[in-house]
Amino acid sequence: ESRSQGSMAENKQKEAKTGITKETLAKVLKEKVKGLEQCIVSDTSGGCGAMFELWLVTKEFEGMALLERHRMIQNVLKEELKEIHALSMKTWTPAQWEKKKHKLEGIIDS
Repeated sequence: ESRSQGSMAENKQKEAKTGITKETLAKVLKEKVKGLEQCIVSDTSGGCGAMFELWLVTKEFEGMALLERHRMIQNVLKEELKEIHALSMKTWTPAQWEKKKHKLEGIIDS
C-alpha cells in the first residue's frame, strides 16, 4: 500500500509541475521553425509549466492561413504539448509584426 501511495504522490507532483519551461519551448521552436525572426515565449501558468503564450514571426507564415500556422507550430511542439494544458499563439509574418509589435510594449520583453 505504501508503494502505491508513493506513486500517487509522485503523480500529483508531476501534475503540479511539468518539465516544460519557456526556455525549452524557445529552444525547440528556434531549432525547428525555419527563418524564425522573433520567438517570444511567456509562461502564463505562474511557473508550473502548464500554460504558455507564444509570439512567433517568420516569413514562412506568408501566404498561410492562421489555422495552418497554428497547426504547423502544434506539430513542431507535438511532444511538448503532451505536458502543456494551454497554449496561446500569435503567429505573424514580419509585416504583421511591424504593425502590431508596438501594442505589446509593457506586456512582453522583446
